[in-house]
Amino acid sequence: MADAMVGAEASSRHKKVGVLGAAALVAGSMIGSGVYLLPATMGAIGSISILGWLVATLAAVSIAGVFVWLSSEVAGSEGIPGYVQAGLGPFFGAQTAVLFWTSCWAGTVAVALAAAGAAGFLIPALAEPAARLAVTIAIIWTAVGLSWIGPRAVARTEGFTLGIGLLPVILAATVGWFFFRSDVFLASWNPTNLSLGQAVGGSALNAFWAFLGMECAAAAAGVVRDPTRNVPRATMLGVLGAAALYIAATSAIMGILPADVLAKSNAPFADAARAALGAAVGAAIAVCAFLRTGGCVTGWTLVIAETSRGAADQGVFPKVFRTRPGERASPINLVTAGVLMTAFALATANPSLAKQFSTIINAVSLLSLYTYVLAALSLARIGGRFAGVRRVGALVTAAVAIAFAALLISGGKPLELALSLVPMPVAALLHLWLRRR
Repeated sequence: MADAMVGAEASSRHKKVGVLGAAALVAGSMIGSGVYLLPATMGAIGSISILGWLVATLAAVSIAGVFVWLSSEVAGSEGIPGYVQAGLGPFFGAQTAVLFWTSCWAGTVAVALAAAGAAGFLIPALAEPAARLAVTIAIIWTAVGLSWIGPRAVARTEGFTLGIGLLPVILAATVGWFFFRSDVFLASWNPTNLSLGQAVGGSALNAFWAFLGMECAAAAAGVVRDPTRNVPRATMLGVLGAAALYIAATSAIMGILPADVLAKSNAPFADAARAALGAAVGAAIAVCAFLRTGGCVTGWTLVIAETSRGAADQGVFPKVFRTRPGERASPINLVTAGVLMTAFALATANPSLAKQFSTIINAVSLLSLYTYVLAALSLARIGGRFAGVRRVGALVTAAVAIAFAALLISGGKPLELALSLVPMPVAALLHLWLRRR
C-alpha cells in the first residue's frame, strides 16, 4: 500500500525534480509494508510464483499508463473518484469513492496482520492463532488511539518508522543473494503441481498487492520539470524499480527457505535472516518489520478516517461523518474505521497466517482492480473525443489495462471474489439513498 504522496502545490515553493527524482517518488509511493508477508503467500505456490511477479509488473505498468493519461487530461481531480467521474459521471465516481475507502480499511487489516506476525516471531506465544488475532486487533485500536490524539502524533509515528522500514527488503534483495541456493529454489518450483495458469494467475494477484498505490504517481506532476515528458517516464521507471526490488528480495528468500517452511512462516524476512545470519539478526529484522508495519497501520487509519470525512463533506457519505468545527481528528470516523477493521479481522481469521493474509490482500487487490477498470473506461470515454494518434494512444492504453485487470481478476478464488463484490451494491444503494435525501 502507498506510503507517500506528493502535493502538487509544493511546486510553487520548492525546486522541481527531474525524471530520476520523480521516479524515486513513484517507487516510494508503493514500496512500504505490504511486501513483508508476501514471500509466505508465494511460498504456498512455490518459486514458480516469480512468473506471477512478472505478470503483475506488466499489469502495473499498463494501469499506470492509464493514470499518466488521466493526470494530464483531468486537471484538478482529487484521486481516482475524480478521474472516474470525469468520464463516467457522478454515479460511478461515488461508487469508486466507496470502493477506494473500503480497500483502504480492508488492506490495513493485512498490514496489521503483518505486524502481528513479526510480534509472533519475537515472542513465540503470540504466534498462536488466538493470540495473533488479539495482537492484530490491539494494533488496530492502538492506531485508532494515536490517530485520535491528532495528525502530529501520526506524523511522528510514521517518521520514526519510515527510515527503518525498507531495511529488511533491501537486505534480502542484496545480502540475501550471498546465501541463495539454487537447489532450494528449484526444489520449491511447483510443490503442489499446479498448472501454469493456476500458478501464475494466483501468484500474480498476490503480487499485485505490492503495486497498489501506483495512482499516487500522478500527484508528482506538479513538482516535476517538463511533466508532459517526464511524468510518464518517471512513472514507468518507478514501477519497474519497485518491481526489481520486490522480485530480487522474494527470489532470494525462496533460495534460502524451502517452500514448505516459507508457507508456514509468520515473518518470512526475519526467518530468512535467522537461517542465513543467525537468531540475533533475525530478531533485528523482525523488530524493523514490526515497527514499520505498526507505523503504517497508524498512518492508514488516519487516512481512512479523513477519506470518509472528506467524502461526507462532498455529499458522497452520510452527514454523520462530516467535519465538525474545531476537530483535529474525527472520533466517529476513527471509531467506524476501528470497528470495520476489527470485524474484518475476525471474519477472515484463519489458523494459517499466510492464508488469512492471502485472502485479505487478494480481496483488496480485486477491489482496487475494479476501480482501475473504471478509470480505464473513463479514459476510453474521454479519449474517444480526441483525434488522430492521441485518440488511438488513449484507447489502446485503456484496452491493455482492462485486459490485464481482467487477467488478474480471473485468478481470484470464490471467497475472495465474493468479499470484493460486497461493497458494490452497498455503494450503489448508498448513492441512491443520498440522492433521495
